[in-house]
Amino acid sequence: MVRADSRIQGLTGLTGRRVNVGSQGTGTRATWDAIEAELGWRDEERVRPVAMRAEATTSALCRGEIDASMLIVGHPSPLVKTQQGACPINLVAINGPAIDKLLHYRLYYQRGTIPADLYGMEADVPTFGGRATLVTSESVDRRVVAVIAKAILVHAADLRALHPALARLRQRDMIIDGLTAPLHPGAEQVYKELGLIE
Repeated sequence: MVRADSRIQGLTGLTGRRVNVGSQGTGTRATWDAIEAELGWRDEERVRPVAMRAEATTSALCRGEIDASMLIVGHPSPLVKTQQGACPINLVAINGPAIDKLLHYRLYYQRGTIPADLYGMEADVPTFGGRATLVTSESVDRRVVAVIAKAILVHAADLRALHPALARLRQRDMIIDGLTAPLHPGAEQVYKELGLIE
């Protein structure tokens, strides 16, 4: 997010700017560090990182204490709506060759779009985000995992209707896209029962 009067229109517009990139150890900071590694900016080009909690950025952005604030959220987000209510903002596209490279090597991220109608914007905003993965220990009883996996898979349509962030949730994609750990035997059993894998 940037103030509407900032003239920042893309990722490269952040060079040398004060950007809230989140605190060390947060997903936001880890994602920014991954972006910056792919950008390969020299010291004078790098952003001036600020570590703020997301809820503290609203007034800081409006007062010009920071130039941009990076958020990793599901959309629509109450934080974005609160920021919009505090002062005029734009959502900046996060795309380009550096992001293409990042997505190629870090499969737990995926390309995405923030639909214009969610925040009353003129156009959709290209972006990316993390893939959500439900994980468990391999020591958990396979019957327990099977019950949970089946409930999720059988009710995928209901989940899609619950929140716009889940609108593209598809059963087959859950076994292919962003699988960051081996399938638990209980989950594998359910996928086979439902004919999603052989």
